[in-house]
Amino acid sequence: MDLQTFYKTYLTYLHLDKVGESLSRLEKLIEEKIEEASSDDYLTLLGDSLRMEEIELIKRYSNALTGDNIITMPFNPDENPFLIYNHHLLYIGDGMAVMHEEVIDGILRNFGSVIHLAPLPDGISVSNVTLNNAEYTTTVNLLDYPIIEFYELLLTEDHMNLVAENLDLDLEEYSTRAQIINAISKRLVHKSYIKEKLKMFEDEELARFKDKILRGEVLFTEEEGNWDTFLATGIIMPYLPQAAILPLVLFHFFREEIFN
Repeated sequence: MDLQTFYKTYLTYLHLDKVGESLSRLEKLIEEKIEEASSDDYLTLLGDSLRMEEIELIKRYSNALTGDNIITMPFNPDENPFLIYNHHLLYIGDGMAVMHEEVIDGILRNFGSVIHLAPLPDGISVSNVTLNNAEYTTTVNLLDYPIIEFYELLLTEDHMNLVAENLDLDLEEYSTRAQIINAISKRLVHKSYIKEKLKMFEDEELARFKDKILRGEVLFTEEEGNWDTFLATGIIMPYLPQAAILPLVLFHFFREEIFN
């Protein structure tokens, strides 16, 4: 979850009502918080303004990351006033609040600490793309998604139809999105079909893809070359403005079944 989505989702009347803030400032506050959370200078100032108890609270909960790049921790206006009334620790009800990973990371860096990030699987590399902590966490989580959930999350309607067409699926045979995604997922791990399909790919594009697989790379960028055929068939999926991703299930399928 990026910063804009985070603040638009959680900086709502529920939080503002709890801290006695006017709803009339909501849109302006969201803009301000996104700008602040994107600024290393601001996050340094924010960290300098926190009490040691607040720093320890952040450190304690910083390992409880979710797949949405947010951390949930107790909401106590008396113990955490600066974070709460500056609208970076946002009340979600039941005595709990959320903070975004980028804010926490910026605060902890100011104190010589870091969020402990989940490790990548053995043999997997994402070093060809510069990722901030939130993007890294998203990447690690996405890599390990079951294939159907992976495509359900990332495929837009138009892209889904394009992928289905390029994988020779007849959309008239399916009545729901779930059925189409299930068919796409099965087609992408069908060994004999994929081997025949790859014969239609450009040699240069296929060679670059194979080289990346053999190096353990699962992220793909425009700077590396054209990946249109792999995108159009859903083999790799765009998930960041600067990168597309290959899920682990397909990484292992291509490495062990196709390119072995």
